[in-house]
Amino acid sequence: MARRAQSRGELKQKLTRLAPEPEVESALDRLEELNLLNDPEYAYNFALCRMKQNGWGRAKIHESLLRRQVGEAAIASAIDRAWSELDEESALSEYLKRRFLKIKQPQDPNGLRKLVVHLRRRGFNEENIFRVLKRMFPADLIQHLDTGE
Repeated sequence: MARRAQSRGELKQKLTRLAPEPEVESALDRLEELNLLNDPEYAYNFALCRMKQNGWGRAKIHESLLRRQVGEAAIASAIDRAWSELDEESALSEYLKRRFLKIKQPQDPNGLRKLVVHLRRRGFNEENIFRVLKRMFPADLIQHLDTGE
């Protein structure tokens, strides 16, 4: 726990290799009482960090927290809380600004399609992707995406 924060599920999985399950459960309960283990707060910090620093969208954050064995209710409230502080469009815009400092902006419809696929994989909502791209790129380039040409 000193190296990085962990969810209750992750910690339980590691500790059951070392001790019987009833002892592990009581230790985890005690850690929660002391507020050293707090899945909702862990999920919120994880979501906020991934949004701001890594440019992840809701879907990717949700999937990653599920893999880290955080409960569905904690994930939903954490993501909603994090998005209330920073909306998805602004997170997406910031991510694209940082990306275009390293990688050049697409200049043709094929490059723009690849960018849309990349942003979907990062977990961003398709509506927000198109809304942000319409502000950043010329209308004739965006039109190719809408018409599928």
